[in-house]
Amino acid sequence: MMQPLITERLTIRELTPEDAPFYLKLLNEQPFIDGIHDKGVRSLEQARQHLADGPIASYRVHGFGMYHLSLTRGGAPVGIAGLIKREELPWPDIGYAISEAYFGLGLATEACRAVMSYAREGLGLPVVVGVVSEHNLASRRVLQKLGLEADGSVELNSGERVVLYRNPSQPRQIPSDR
Repeated sequence: MMQPLITERLTIRELTPEDAPFYLKLLNEQPFIDGIHDKGVRSLEQARQHLADGPIASYRVHGFGMYHLSLTRGGAPVGIAGLIKREELPWPDIGYAISEAYFGLGLATEACRAVMSYAREGLGLPVVVGVVSEHNLASRRVLQKLGLEADGSVELNSGERVVLYRNPSQPRQIPSDR
């Protein structure tokens, strides 16, 4: 189990079934649907199941997953960030979703920097990449702030074509369509 990470403004911890109300709200915000995907989660029970089958199962299987983000002062939940292991990629990719009420405050970058540091130092992962829809400019900027650079595109199992971001100092280990 991951010990909570504390940044200047955020507390980052594993998601639990008790996070279902916030998770349900986040997954149904229009920016999440437009920028990531409509997960079709519409009830608290579906949110609990999605947490159990997704992030919570990932902790068990991979040792990492998506994490809950809250403001350190006051504890308000603001989003999720973490690592996703996709079948079609040999390395985990970093992802995040910030609640619309907290857009524009730099919380995504702050959270992702902490997750990247944890991936390297806490988990010993040699490579973490990013994948993002071409039209999602805000997420592309976050990946660039993490030192990742666009390096072609890949097709996910869903059929979606995404831009691949990787650390340019590491040898290419992921085939792209360039």
